[in-house]
Amino acid sequence: MTVYSKAGKGYRYDFMVKGKRHTKAWFKTKRAAKAAEAEKRKEVKAQLAMEAQGDMALLDLLNLRLDYMLDRAYSESHYIKTKYAAQRLLDYLGNVPCSTITRLKADEFLMALVKKSTPVAGNNDLKVLRAAFSWAMKRGQHFIQNNPFAGLETFPNDKPKEKKRTPTSDELDRIIEAAKPKHRAYLWVLRETLARSIEVHRLKWKRVNFEERYVELKTFKNKNREPVLREIPMTDKLYEVLLDLYNERDPDKEWVFWRRAYNAKTKRMEEGPYKCGRYTMLQNTCKRAGVDYYSFHRFRASGASVMDNHGALLPGIQRVLGHADRRSTEIYLEKLRDVERDAMDIYERESRKDDNKVA
Repeated sequence: MTVYSKAGKGYRYDFMVKGKRHTKAWFKTKRAAKAAEAEKRKEVKAQLAMEAQGDMALLDLLNLRLDYMLDRAYSESHYIKTKYAAQRLLDYLGNVPCSTITRLKADEFLMALVKKSTPVAGNNDLKVLRAAFSWAMKRGQHFIQNNPFAGLETFPNDKPKEKKRTPTSDELDRIIEAAKPKHRAYLWVLRETLARSIEVHRLKWKRVNFEERYVELKTFKNKNREPVLREIPMTDKLYEVLLDLYNERDPDKEWVFWRRAYNAKTKRMEEGPYKCGRYTMLQNTCKRAGVDYYSFHRFRASGASVMDNHGALLPGIQRVLGHADRRSTEIYLEKLRDVERDAMDIYERESRKDDNKVA
């Protein structure tokens, strides 16, 4: 029996299709439960038909992509960008089969967004949606056969791209000094490990080795989005900061940095890794320090710049930064260096050696 009742609660439908369970409760009447079951069976039948043809409903594809991003620990900002882009696409097209989304429709959606907002907004949605459809094509099931966002060009942007500045060691000292005492340890660990902020949030005490003086950072920044651990040797300052935190830790908490806050969705207090509110904290700290605002990522850039400018070998910098590809480190360091000015300085110095010979 696929529809049954439970005393005091109501009716429920429950059926299996190809090993997958479909159920919903509690309906006031048996007729309502049967009607809902019939609609669900139609929906499941349509989904199976699309899957057989290498197709999928847009809502299902986007939900699967977001679930995948959560499971593989994509950054919070990237997840949010994808989530909002997905919602805008659904609002524009509706929950249509992905096979009906042509490149023209994808372009029309982006054009409408650019007219309503900015070219930057259009380019952001193009990037994350192209990645979502590409992922759906690569998966083992081959959910869909075509990516309507593939090949679409980005929109020209007249706004000049600001060159990201890298904080000096002196500026980082001022930032940490201006931070509230409860935030200084977090900033020190971030600075002394050259870690991504999300890696510091994941850091657990079992990954801190005081005897051999290193910490293990976990990252998913690789081609297969698999967890990878890398060891970062402790500087004296890092050892000092972590030891103080360890001596004052709550033995019941596994994270080095954690928070307890009210979750409006679940309507209860929850504990977990520290992450919420950190950007506001850094903005306020930079303001008090009297320096330009620098993102957490620029802490990494500052450390890499110090190592590079003082002769550290590229493989060592690559391992500390956690780059899977050497080319990522080379690009990263090239952005830190003033390569154009250095090149012209060399040109000017070398080409003017024989100025006295020129008439």
